[in-house]
Amino acid sequence: MTAYANTPTVVVVLVPIAGGLLMVRRALPGLGQGELALPGGYQMLGQTWQEAGAAEVHEETGVSIDPASLRIVSVVTTPDRQQNLIFCEYPPIAEAGPFSHDTEVSEVVLVHEPVATAFPLHTDQVRAFFDRCGRTRAG
Repeated sequence: MTAYANTPTVVVVLVPIAGGLLMVRRALPGLGQGELALPGGYQMLGQTWQEAGAAEVHEETGVSIDPASLRIVSVVTTPDRQQNLIFCEYPPIAEAGPFSHDTEVSEVVLVHEPVATAFPLHTDQVRAFFDRCGRTRAG
């Protein structure tokens, strides 16, 4: 049997809510613990990238989104070439509902301007999101 070392796919979702952007504070020990990140995670075998993105948003924030409404904004391979990241965006949600989260997350927040995150590629996407919205940090 041949074994292949395939590059895993991570789906990361930008969800605009009530004029802000949905983010999570990472609770898992290790890289990025206690820092902000966009909701996301690995695409599991048998899932579409859209299903994976919607599932991760729900698990990490309690927000339910329709997988069919996700659109890709960028696909990036990490600098170490260990993962492919599909960054996708959901249409704006007018009102923030109650948030909940799993054990991978310690807090769910809405940010209203670009912020530094646990991962440079997430930071780039947050900045690009607010650039598209015309809201960049002054100075």
